[in-house]
Amino acid sequence: MIPNLIHPVPITIRQLSKSNTLMDEDFREPIQQAIHSSDKTLLGQISWNAENAMDFTTGGVQESSDGYVLFRYVDLEAVGVTLHNNDRIIKLGNIDVDLYIVRMKPCGHYPDASGATMVKAYFVDRQPSRQGVDV
Repeated sequence: MIPNLIHPVPITIRQLSKSNTLMDEDFREPIQQAIHSSDKTLLGQISWNAENAMDFTTGGVQESSDGYVLFRYVDLEAVGVTLHNNDRIIKLGNIDVDLYIVRMKPCGHYPDASGATMVKAYFVDRQPSRQGVDV
């Protein structure tokens, strides 16, 4: 069984390309500006959070998010995308945005699918600075 998205819209993602980005070996973070791959567009279901509060869990404080996009794994696999933290969402439907994925949560577990069929990709807006042109 593959669940359906409710009111899906096209989501454009620009993934971080670690192999092409100059990385600091000690801190494992990009030096200067990160390089991103070409844009990929797929369908997702958007949900914006009503409030922006920190979540206190037994594992510590969880970074809050502005919302999430729900993707089906079958759609991600069809365009060859594996989501990672710090991938950019640059378009939600026809709206240009500059959002970054901060965490993911598998969901939609079905016995006949042997586990999760969807993933929630939580995002934050890291304005006011928008990164420059990507290669």
